[in-house]
Amino acid sequence: MNFKSQIVVRSSLKLCVGLTLIAASRPASAAISPAKLQCEYRTNPLGIDVTKPHLSWQVSSKERGQRQSAYRILVARTQAALKANKADVWDSGKVTSSQTVNVSYAGPALKSGEDCYWKVQVWDQNGKASGWSTPARWSMGLLQQSDWKGQWIGWDKSEGDERFQGASWIWFPEGNPAAGAPVGTRYFRRVFDLPANSAIKSAMLTMTVDDNFKLLVNGQQAASGDLWLKPTQADIARFLKPGRNVLAVEAKNGEPSAAGLIGKLDVTFESGAQFSLVSDAAWKSSDKSADGWSAPTYDDANWGDAQSMGVLGMGPWGDIDASNIPARYLRREFTAKPQVKRATAYMCGQGFSELYLNGSKVSNDELSPGMSEYGKRSFYVTYDVTSQLKSGANAVGVILGNGRYWAPRSPRFGYPKLQLQLNIEYADGSTEQVVTDSSWKLTTQGPIGANNEYDGEEYDARREMPGWSTAGFNAARWQSVQTVKAPSPVLTAQISEPIQITQTMKPIAVTQPQPGVYVYDLGQNIGGWARLKVSGAAGTKVQLRFSEVLKKDGTLETANLRSAKVTDTYILKGGGVETYEPTFTNHGFRYIELTGLVGKPLPDAIEGRVVHDNLTRTGTFSSSNTLLNKLNENMTWVTRNNYRSLPTDLPRDERQGWLGDRQEVSKGESYIYDVRPIYAQWLKSIRDAQLDNGSVSDVSPSFYSLYNDGTVWPS
Repeated sequence: MNFKSQIVVRSSLKLCVGLTLIAASRPASAAISPAKLQCEYRTNPLGIDVTKPHLSWQVSSKERGQRQSAYRILVARTQAALKANKADVWDSGKVTSSQTVNVSYAGPALKSGEDCYWKVQVWDQNGKASGWSTPARWSMGLLQQSDWKGQWIGWDKSEGDERFQGASWIWFPEGNPAAGAPVGTRYFRRVFDLPANSAIKSAMLTMTVDDNFKLLVNGQQAASGDLWLKPTQADIARFLKPGRNVLAVEAKNGEPSAAGLIGKLDVTFESGAQFSLVSDAAWKSSDKSADGWSAPTYDDANWGDAQSMGVLGMGPWGDIDASNIPARYLRREFTAKPQVKRATAYMCGQGFSELYLNGSKVSNDELSPGMSEYGKRSFYVTYDVTSQLKSGANAVGVILGNGRYWAPRSPRFGYPKLQLQLNIEYADGSTEQVVTDSSWKLTTQGPIGANNEYDGEEYDARREMPGWSTAGFNAARWQSVQTVKAPSPVLTAQISEPIQITQTMKPIAVTQPQPGVYVYDLGQNIGGWARLKVSGAAGTKVQLRFSEVLKKDGTLETANLRSAKVTDTYILKGGGVETYEPTFTNHGFRYIELTGLVGKPLPDAIEGRVVHDNLTRTGTFSSSNTLLNKLNENMTWVTRNNYRSLPTDLPRDERQGWLGDRQEVSKGESYIYDVRPIYAQWLKSIRDAQLDNGSVSDVSPSFYSLYNDGTVWPS
């Protein structure tokens, strides 16, 4: 061996020995690793109010029979501290345990609003340690009722109070019509002038008559109504003209009882100018008609003045249209300093609500917050809005829908209302809060009109208010909010995953069973709504109706919908292709009927939107048997369609939390979805609904009052 060869051999030996020593100095890696960290059954939940949160994770391994023998949890206040393994909140130390589910936090007491970042390390059955998991997060909500610094705000009146503002109940002068008037027809006229060269954008008339009426505008019938509790609203712009106009009403009292008419016309010109006309003593009235009596040129000098009896709210009518109130839009502007470190919004908007900041919706949540036993508690939700806040002028906006809080077919708990608290932390350590108080502004004159789960939603795109949730918006016509009574004695954090759109479906077929009637088949019964794409002239009213099955003639079968209208109405603003999907309703359906179009629908006019609690999928099933596969598919659809912040009986008409239904299917559901969050939340409602004598409602929340001494159904 020459000298050069000796050097090579010795060098190689040294390298091998060195590598062996390095390998021996490192601990052998574990055969398992932790992943899918959860806190209170959710991934990275914000705003929890459990003071000793339950932490969970999963372990995975390529080896069969491996298991966890110990764990260690680190919790820190910042991501940077956690990355450096500085557990400035809690270090569990190495705990000998195979437990991976519901490990209780055992560190110092957590404070309201505290941010917690955490990770876990595990040891396998051979005592070998894994690396650290991917970091996860949770944050605390407002733990004490005293942590809420704002007030409950809203508008505890129906839209009738605003739509009829300034109007009076009137009738033909014959005694005291509010106490009783003869059976018969009475006639009313109101002449008015509109300016020349002023194009009309809209002319919204709201009117009702006890018992019924027919409205003629310049001699042409423009509207009618036969149920005084539900005022008629119509855009009569096409009947109006520059110069002299007349509203003529043929009003009938069908029995010897109270009789009255109340109405208001709001005209908006393209220039932005406004004109209003209300029912009052300036109207003319008669108990006899005559040829041409509804024309502007008719001489009504021999008609007498109408009798004005009082404003909306007077007896015997009281508040009207109380089951059909529109969405409330609320807003406030504020200024933020530079260098926002963290901004967190805590909000409860009953019945449903959506939060906007600087013109954008802050989340993908729908139909929020979850339903509860409103007499006992309401749920609030938490949003991290740090990225949506900016230095300088900001604006926060909220839309309130009716939900089950203000419902037409179950107990009515009150008008929609809001509590919101925005906590802002700055880099310099200073903090400030934006809360709901009397400084907020509100309007019910936005595009979302009547809305509820059963009847659907009405949306008038001509009423859209571009920029309503941005700084600098002109809210001069908005009114000040009312400070109102809290909806529930207790506010607690929502437990369940939010309701979200989880799938979009295209129709598999379109038919036209009747002229102007288009029926779309999604090929699958879903819970959710339809997204509409349409174009046409301003004022065109398009309607969507829904059903699970069809009649033999191809039209919708709606008998099983009972009294529910299940109809979404969209009024076009004009000017191109418009897209609409509802905000505060949902339906159970396979078929969608589209009517009201002038011409044929667009090729992509309809899509189905699947909407439910966005729970984590736990299991799937597939086999070589097509029947078994279809049964599994059906069960999965049924499960997801019935999640509406609580497990309901069906997405079509009742939509109630029947206890008896779930005792049969809850176990099976758990093989499909992680149902722990939704059931944990529902159990709160079940406990809240329990009577002092121990009786548990058959339905929880107890929207149906079904209590008895039996134990079979609610067991």
